Amino acid sequence: MRRSFWLFALLAAVGAMPGAEAQQPTMPTVGVELRGDTMVYRTVRVPDRRHGGLRGRAWAGYSHTPWTAEQKLFALSKFWMEVRRNFAYMDRFGVERWDSLYRAAILPAQQTRNDVEFYRLLEGLCAQLRNEQTFIRHSRNFPQTAVHFDDGWTLRLMDVGGHVLVSEVSRDKAAILPPGSEILTVDGRPVEAKLGEVMPRISASTDRVRRRMAVEEMLLDLVGTPHEVTFRRPDGAEACVRLVNARHAPEADSACVALPGRSWRELHEDFRVTWYPGDVACMKIGSFRPGRVFRAFHDAFPGIRDRARGLIIDLRWNERGSSRMAAEFLSHLTRDTVLYGAVWRTRVYDAALASWGSDATPADTVGNARVKLAYEHYNDAAFSDPVRSEYRFPRNREVLEVPTVILINDATGSAAECFLAIAASQPGMSTVGTATSGCAGTVAMYELLPGLQCGICTREVRFSDGKEFVGLGIAPDIEVEDTPADLLVGRDAALERALGLLGVPAE
Repeated sequence: MRRSFWLFALLAAVGAMPGAEAQQPTMPTVGVELRGDTMVYRTVRVPDRRHGGLRGRAWAGYSHTPWTAEQKLFALSKFWMEVRRNFAYMDRFGVERWDSLYRAAILPAQQTRNDVEFYRLLEGLCAQLRNEQTFIRHSRNFPQTAVHFDDGWTLRLMDVGGHVLVSEVSRDKAAILPPGSEILTVDGRPVEAKLGEVMPRISASTDRVRRRMAVEEMLLDLVGTPHEVTFRRPDGAEACVRLVNARHAPEADSACVALPGRSWRELHEDFRVTWYPGDVACMKIGSFRPGRVFRAFHDAFPGIRDRARGLIIDLRWNERGSSRMAAEFLSHLTRDTVLYGAVWRTRVYDAALASWGSDATPADTVGNARVKLAYEHYNDAAFSDPVRSEYRFPRNREVLEVPTVILINDATGSAAECFLAIAASQPGMSTVGTATSGCAGTVAMYELLPGLQCGICTREVRFSDGKEFVGLGIAPDIEVEDTPADLLVGRDAALERALGLLGVPAE
């Protein structure tokens, strides 16, 4: 106990040091300890930055201590409780089903042999909710990687038409394992068997996204873990490499070669404008976060407005941001001063109403709104009234109205899907690609233990006409799939189709 006291005192002192960004707002962090039959909670205020950074480092000393069985039970229970109370789609998933999964996990959670095993158990539990906006995260000191390996290897994988391809590799390893090579087995097991092991712990809203993310994490493991990977090169030759998970070396990021247009940096680029014949502009928007993306758009927009006769908006791999920012972008592509977006609602709870509904039966609710409301609160089924997102803009803003095609794929999500919900009512706009990720919503973050957090989707979102897309994805007007052959020659089939719709002849 005395050692724990000094540990907490040391952590508090670290947070007060001048070099620890003391000017940032502080955030309470909870430590958990079992005294006899009593769970004790202790709070230490440590520096925090909204987008990562100091919080994990401030707790670094603590995070080296493995979680105890009692702490694991607390984390599991808190996750169960917060999901039960806040998850927007609990009415569809089922409270009884969630309670049953929790009860089934209690003993296995306490019996996990280490922190990683417990973390993956929580991931598996969370994945059953089938919602990408509900997830488990850690900042513990068990370094894992799916991309970086010993001997200078950097390797990124992607799912293309049911094939697992190498999309990017270290430049000095490309002669051994060139981009476009297909992974055949991992540790002697077929790729599909390996993916079957990974997918059950992936939090995703659709099966397509779950598979994509499982491919990206197929080699995820602790530093020092070896893998024997067999592959088929583009020339048909087969070979095997040994990859050992290693810590990330930043200098390795800039020394890679990739399939044409498929490097991680290109796919996740913040903003880019490319011109095509006929004065067609293609505007790549990597996110709808406030800040540099929006500034880049405003800097480029006058030139686009003055020249463009057609417009392509590339929202592939746009997975983050604000729905308000998405509406702001779209407001410059229509003269409408009021834009209507998605309809949302969230779960609500009133303890007094719940107590009044505790003795009610479904039959009692028929024709009685007050009893029905009380019954819903008691049974965790009460929701706020639906709210239709509405955005107003001045008439004198700069606007470009031209035929517009929007490129989407299964990594188009969150605010980008809100963009599509607004664009659905706009004439002259169409979509090309594959169905989106189906994961719009608002996330509430909760700390389960120091170094262990969860995010929970708290808003149910639909199209303005009530049609659902969360868990399904938004289907394009014209579906265009990538093929391995297209990627090997650098062909972007969806972009080509979009250009064709805008009158640009194929090369």
